[in-house]
Amino acid sequence: MAAIAAAALLALAAATAGAGCGAQGGEPVSPALAGSPAAQAELRPLLTRFANGARAERIALEPELLAFRGRHASDDLARVASVHLAWIALERGDLRRAEALAAEVEAAGRSAIGDFARVIRGAALRRAGKPRPAFGVLRPLVSKMIDGYVRALLNEEVTAAAMEAGAWTQAIELMSVWLREADDDRRAAVRAQIGAQLREVPIDHLVRALRAGRATGEVVSPEVDLRSLVAERLAIVARERRDVALAKELLDRADAALGTQRDAIFELVAGAGAARVEPPTVGLLLSTRTAASRRRGVEIAAGVAHGLGLLRPGSDARLVSRDDGGEGSVDEALNSLTAEGAAVLIAGSDREQATEAAKFARTHAIPVLLVHPPEPAALDGAFVFVVGEEPARSIEVLAAALAERGAKPVALVGGDAEVRKDAAPAPAGAAGTATAGAAGTAPPGAAGAAPLAEHGIALALPCDGTFDARALRPPAIRGMVLAGDARCAEQALRAAPRSVTIALAFETAIAPPPGSLVATAGLFPLLAAPSGAQPPPGAGDPKAPPSGAAAALAAWLATHPAPPSFWAALGRDAGVLAWAGVQRLPKTGTEDPAEVKARRLAAASAMSTATAELWTTAAGGFGGRRVLPRVIGYRESGKAR
Repeated sequence: MAAIAAAALLALAAATAGAGCGAQGGEPVSPALAGSPAAQAELRPLLTRFANGARAERIALEPELLAFRGRHASDDLARVASVHLAWIALERGDLRRAEALAAEVEAAGRSAIGDFARVIRGAALRRAGKPRPAFGVLRPLVSKMIDGYVRALLNEEVTAAAMEAGAWTQAIELMSVWLREADDDRRAAVRAQIGAQLREVPIDHLVRALRAGRATGEVVSPEVDLRSLVAERLAIVARERRDVALAKELLDRADAALGTQRDAIFELVAGAGAARVEPPTVGLLLSTRTAASRRRGVEIAAGVAHGLGLLRPGSDARLVSRDDGGEGSVDEALNSLTAEGAAVLIAGSDREQATEAAKFARTHAIPVLLVHPPEPAALDGAFVFVVGEEPARSIEVLAAALAERGAKPVALVGGDAEVRKDAAPAPAGAAGTATAGAAGTAPPGAAGAAPLAEHGIALALPCDGTFDARALRPPAIRGMVLAGDARCAEQALRAAPRSVTIALAFETAIAPPPGSLVATAGLFPLLAAPSGAQPPPGAGDPKAPPSGAAAALAAWLATHPAPPSFWAALGRDAGVLAWAGVQRLPKTGTEDPAEVKARRLAAASAMSTATAELWTTAAGGFGGRRVLPRVIGYRESGKAR
């Protein structure tokens, strides 16, 4: 390799434009360097030793290369010496000198040796903590360098730059190129470097690469195919997490590439149906089906972690999580959680997932806490527990409160499309973004809920675009219930006339404007007690702050930048109740079917009767039932706008 590399660099005089590195973007490459026979004869052994040497041996060549450049300053081959001196500076960590020498060579015009200098400059940028500029310099040179030892440096540096820049897809593609182009005597070392880098790539990117075939090189030999390294990394993850869904996918897509991991992955899949409980483990299922469910999932997960005490030193709780996205299903994800030993499951960030999770609870006799109510028919069974609340409930209470104050007709802004439809279906020819008309029925599963329009709701306005204040004018809107996210609420507040009374439903995570009504449930929302607060029916002194609210808020703010959203508060309550279910289970794991059944039943019984201070209800727990009791009220925030 050394002899070939030295010969290639010294044969530049015979090369035509493009014989080295291809031209980029139509830019011509200058005729290659020419050197005198005497200079060629003197430089050849130096380059051979450089190409063949280790780091220390390369650095030791600096005096001889400097002397050569001094003797042959007017010869084209002085640039060859300069770029190798730039490499030596790079090896020493003198990044400014490396970049300056490389830039000097590049400035003489495009040529093979100029592109060699670009490799050095890109490497210097990367090592100086500038991965994105380095990637921009290096990426166009991939697979275009003749010299093996230059190509090896390029592939290592451009892959590292992509990794440091977080360009995971490109990094995986470049790993494949690097492995394929490595010399035979270096390939084992390159595989080891890539294996270490793959541990830093997010798992979802590796899974996507496996599915898309991006990790498969043109050559199928295991030594030069990245697929085996990707499969090995994913197999390790599947085993550590006992991720049955991932293990099944590995067998389906990369069976031949699993190598020594295949037997362990096969055993994981084969044992997926086995009953298992590990102490004290709670499983969390999230939804990635829609933007709203993803947002809710992040908030629920934060609340569950807080409720389990995972952020406190010495916590014994163990949380394992999955999502229902990608090619998997709710059943597969929940099976994976039970395979990891979860004795209690938390699921249901939307009605569809909650309904499927409730069915799983009944089929597998494992307690499931639902953060959103399921379809009414799914409530049956000793293992189904509903922690959450219908989104329409807080809207209904607020609309009624506005109507009682004479602030009607009322507009509903934002919230679930299902709730907006049931609030005020659009008549034919409705203008703008508003939907107006008579009320429909209550949301599915909202047992006993009155139609929202009975409380004066005349408009239901989406908030997925720019809010149009003109929609409020024809019915002379006097009250407005905000049910969307913070962005939606802020748009509506800016557009609403000052005469409109504002009410904030559970999901509207903004500071309540003075004079607005705020939906309440238990301690939620965890904010300073406002003046003139209106408590839920049956509560005590309306001017007294909720018991424990200040302490609860302080505990949350110790690890979070803002007060908890409603979904975070529900997640926290689910975490507290789940912990009550698992904390007294035996401290050893088991796969004995009878023992697993007994422990799951014990967890369900403990949750049914547990008492604790919860955030979203004044009740201390389920009280022996399966649906968490909750009284929804409202309070007034400060003075009028």
